[in-house]
Amino acid sequence: MPNQIARTVSAMLIGPDDKVLLGLRAPTKKVWPSHWHTIGGRVENGESLDNALIREVQEEVGVTPTQFKIIATVRERQPEIFGDAFHSVYAVTSWRGGDPTNVCDEHTELKWFSISEMRLLTNIVDPNYPSLAEIAMGAAFKPAR
Repeated sequence: MPNQIARTVSAMLIGPDDKVLLGLRAPTKKVWPSHWHTIGGRVENGESLDNALIREVQEEVGVTPTQFKIIATVRERQPEIFGDAFHSVYAVTSWRGGDPTNVCDEHTELKWFSISEMRLLTNIVDPNYPSLAEIAMGAAFKPAR
């Protein structure tokens, strides 16, 4: 059987101040070490994308997404280094469980970024994240406040 392309989910958590939560991946990680990345990970066999999103966000930042929508699916930018994968990126505009906190060893730091701050990062996994954040912050995805 040929190698299957990995599937991952990424959560672009959008805070009430229109900032995006990113995690600085631990330097010991095999994939994109020491790079700013969205919250997420691999989809397990038999798991839906939505269920994987909820599980990964719970495991990494201790909150449960309650309002989310897929905004893009992108192919791994460096498959020759990190393996081929499809990454499903979600806008997460509401969650329960308080403020997201770093509850695992995936990241050494969590930080909220404005779109302009994201554009200045030289060690961001995907340089298209700021554009995806603009989509995520669009009126169609914002919860009623």
